Amino acid sequence: MSNSRTVVLAASREVSTTAQRELAKSGIDLVIAEEAVSLESLGEVDGLLVTKPSDLKEWHGDLRLRQTTGLLLVFGSDIPYGWADRQTDIMRSNEGTKWELVRMVWLLDQDRAWLGGDVDGKWVRVLCKQLAACQILSLVSTMREVDEAVRQLPRYLAWKEQFFFELGETCDQEGISLHGVARALGMDRRIGQEWMYPKRHDHQFVGSWLEREATEIMKKTNVQRIALWGPLSIWKQIPTGWLEEKEVCLYINEDEPIPNEIPVAWTFSTECEKTLHNADLLVILHKDGVIGELPLPELSRTMRQPVVLDAAACFPVQEAQAYLLRYRAIGEKTNVWE
Repeated sequence: MSNSRTVVLAASREVSTTAQRELAKSGIDLVIAEEAVSLESLGEVDGLLVTKPSDLKEWHGDLRLRQTTGLLLVFGSDIPYGWADRQTDIMRSNEGTKWELVRMVWLLDQDRAWLGGDVDGKWVRVLCKQLAACQILSLVSTMREVDEAVRQLPRYLAWKEQFFFELGETCDQEGISLHGVARALGMDRRIGQEWMYPKRHDHQFVGSWLEREATEIMKKTNVQRIALWGPLSIWKQIPTGWLEEKEVCLYINEDEPIPNEIPVAWTFSTECEKTLHNADLLVILHKDGVIGELPLPELSRTMRQPVVLDAAACFPVQEAQAYLLRYRAIGEKTNVWE
């Protein structure tokens, strides 16, 4: 491994693929020690990686560190508020401990990172330079400030999304496009172009919207078979009573494990065409690479009735109107239900 990269050993063998990918982008090489691998065979590393508090409870090994002061990298959004600060206090009370704790959080879908720790600390400076070399913008603050930002970010995004849901209702009433209005508002850098956050913690608004619109569709369209697009974990959090007595097929990405709790009345498929075959209604809760890249003419040919209820804004409205029998997206009342 290159000396220009930081090498950390995972305190636990359970490190998410997302965390591994984000660390790699940050110039951090992760070593995950399997049970059959001795620590001696791993060579010297720069420090230890922790992604959840239980990692430290699982760790019982000794590290051979390249540096006199080792890096204890507390990474990700699953760390409880104030936990990193408490660990720092514990280490300071132990005079024999030579560790520098750095709190690091990667911003979702962006090449940016938050670093929390001693601004003048050796490892904070090393990681800042390393992130810059990887063309990643970083912000350094205290660990508690990083924790507060992690806690407040979902709240802010929820408030922002709620605003646009309410704006969508106004656009429906006025017969105008939320997409057009949102783009205009987004020209102000304080607002930005992105307003929909599929990784939201609260699915209340999108769930209510789907239930209302699906019920309206079924009043005016003979719907027997429904294709669902989006993770089962989210479908379980929103009302699905409108699916009763319908033939339901859930799409599951082939790279994801098959969930164990699929409703008895539902079927599932890992193939796009089988999921959509002979469907009267496609309900999209989450956008992924498969549905986002699916040509609308192909979608129209595969479905029995190309009727799409889209809570993820996957398709341009004008193109959807041209190829689909009916299309409904948030704030895009295209008068197709009349």
